[in-house]
Amino acid sequence: PKHRQPPFCRGCPAQLRDVVAPRWGAAGMPRRFCASFRPPSRAQQLAAIGLDRAGDRPSEALCRCLDPSGGEWEDLDTPQPHEWLEAMLDKTPDQSFKAFLDSRPNLPDRSRNTIYLQPLCEPRDLDGPAFPAGPWPSWQALESAVKAFYHPLKVRVLPPIPMEKLSPRPNSRQNSFGTQWNAAQVLDALARSAVPRDAFCTLAVTMCDLYPREEWNFVYGLARLSGRVGVFSFVRHTPSPSLPEPVQEGRMLHQSMKTMLHEIGHMFGLKHCTWFNCLMRGSNGAEVEHQPNYLHLCPVCLRKLHSSIGFDVSATYTQLLELFAGYEAVSPDFRVDCDFLRRRLAALQDLPAGASRDPKVASRLGALVPRGAPTAAASGGSRPIRGAASA
Repeated sequence: PKHRQPPFCRGCPAQLRDVVAPRWGAAGMPRRFCASFRPPSRAQQLAAIGLDRAGDRPSEALCRCLDPSGGEWEDLDTPQPHEWLEAMLDKTPDQSFKAFLDSRPNLPDRSRNTIYLQPLCEPRDLDGPAFPAGPWPSWQALESAVKAFYHPLKVRVLPPIPMEKLSPRPNSRQNSFGTQWNAAQVLDALARSAVPRDAFCTLAVTMCDLYPREEWNFVYGLARLSGRVGVFSFVRHTPSPSLPEPVQEGRMLHQSMKTMLHEIGHMFGLKHCTWFNCLMRGSNGAEVEHQPNYLHLCPVCLRKLHSSIGFDVSATYTQLLELFAGYEAVSPDFRVDCDFLRRRLAALQDLPAGASRDPKVASRLGALVPRGAPTAAASGGSRPIRGAASA
């Protein structure tokens, strides 16, 4: 299909270029790099959202939530060499809201309304302190972010399984990150273990490095939309040990949260974004991209997700702000997200509670998680980073 998502999520890292050069334009071959990519105009952005005169306009409340005229959403810069939009435009078709609907994406319903998270690790790894004192970023914060971001779907965590105990056991090899596992075979094992009947998707999460096939160096994540399974790794987000521990913790958590929310977005049929500097923007890695992206969707992608799960936008922003605020004192990345959420909430403050919720979508989903279930930060299951001021 014209808008089919390539299975390699969050970008083909720059380190792969020598390995896969024949696919991308080696010497003597025609190049398909997107030197011609130009950030979209405001008129093009509005058309992609569906807020132009020809578009299928949403309710007035949702129009307020999607209106970019206040400048809170950052426009895309012109890409530099080796960045995603310079190298991968031929694999990144523009997906407007209309194109999203035309692609007939997977939709949750009354029988498939749960996001399952499958940690691939020893059970004790999730119970210890957060990175860098422990091996993982705060699992409580990651789980809380998924619950808030994808409300009202249910989120369930499956019992942890060490990678080597998957059946059939995936192939592996060694690199500077330790044992690296074949991501396609991890998906085979997940599918064989039976995806829960009520699963909208099952996403495996690991601190092990991944590769999709032998000729590739690594990949951040891999998904099969038809099988409703995916796997992604956080290990390459590990920050420099020379940084202060609170900064390491905040950076690791922000990058891991970004990967997790981005990859789950793909399961809803959201493609890599070419409209704004969005959570769903393709990336070749923080060390390659000159323009960092953050933990919020642009108006185009926000409308796509809203059409699938019908959440109240202001309530989602409020719950995310409660979670992120515990980390902004020592994390510039979380600070940007908190500033964005506060500006958007101020712009929407006169909307009645629940004004942007879609009752038709609510009817399709049935009775799910009520808004107001506490996040980990609010309930004490998560904590501010060491050295951070309390929110």
